[in-house]
Amino acid sequence: MKPRPGTVRIAAGQGFWGDWLEAPYRQVTGGPVDYLMMDYLAEVTMSILQKQKARDPSLGYAKDFLAQMERILPIVVERRVKVTANAGGVNPRGCAQAMGETARRLGLGGKLRIGVVTGDDLLPRLDGLLARGHELRNLDTGRPLSDVRDRVVSANAYLGAGPVVEALRGGADIVVTGRVTDTGLTLAPMIHAFGWRPDAWDLLAAGTVAGHTIECGAQCSGGNCLVDWERIPDLANVGYPIVDADPDGTFEITKHPGTGGRISVAGVTEQLVYEMGNPAEYITPDCIADFTTIRLDTRPWARSSTRGRRPTRKPRPRIEFSGSGSPISVSSSSRC
Repeated sequence: MKPRPGTVRIAAGQGFWGDWLEAPYRQVTGGPVDYLMMDYLAEVTMSILQKQKARDPSLGYAKDFLAQMERILPIVVERRVKVTANAGGVNPRGCAQAMGETARRLGLGGKLRIGVVTGDDLLPRLDGLLARGHELRNLDTGRPLSDVRDRVVSANAYLGAGPVVEALRGGADIVVTGRVTDTGLTLAPMIHAFGWRPDAWDLLAAGTVAGHTIECGAQCSGGNCLVDWERIPDLANVGYPIVDADPDGTFEITKHPGTGGRISVAGVTEQLVYEMGNPAEYITPDCIADFTTIRLDTRPWARSSTRGRRPTRKPRPRIEFSGSGSPISVSSSSRC
């Protein structure tokens, strides 16, 4: 399939830590894409990675990412596909350094730039914040964090698309992050490619909807659709979704030809309401989007077009905590 002129194609390569290892390779070889988005993190994932780092300071990131990138790195360099990934977990610098070593081993040293986004890890600052009177109360129960402080093993501020955009503007070919939102990994390429302003709320809301649609990988291409699910073809060969975005914020959801699964209004709709709190106030660090204004329609050949989403206002900062046992969350978050 040929890309539409003037658009940016962002392919979902991973929707969670442990997703299909074949997906990134298929996304960069199955047809033209401009970006590969790889999402790895959930609250429990952060706890696991923090425990790994506690045992070995060189760890704390999704090691699967390195193996996947080693396979596709020559391809993304040749085809100039940029990668955004929150595989850095609680050690994005360590992940980026390991990525650089992989590139040099493949003879690609000097042929790509790796950007690193840090600043989300609040664990070393947690006691100081509490001592200064920041209670960090649970949004659902109102309990202060001090009640469970001895159980907390990770504490992260959600970062949005902003620092990823900055890395892309600085010339990064691969951007490795810590706790950047799932949606931000897709929104950032759109902001960078189209030059959207940080207060262009309608456009940021559109990009946030796009990011939420593909953040969980094949869920929106048939993997999580209950409508006529028995007839979804060849899910064993499911095609992962691609956002084909226009500068005005409208976008199409598609997948590579010859792949299984199904792109449909029903399937995209089910993903849009996945992990949804108040659909009129979908909160991210970049904007608060009103999902009740979205309009979906179908286009020829396995496409779903998404239009019309209204922003509300700039959000407050969000902080996430997780601990031993069940995750302790003080934020409403988008996670897979």
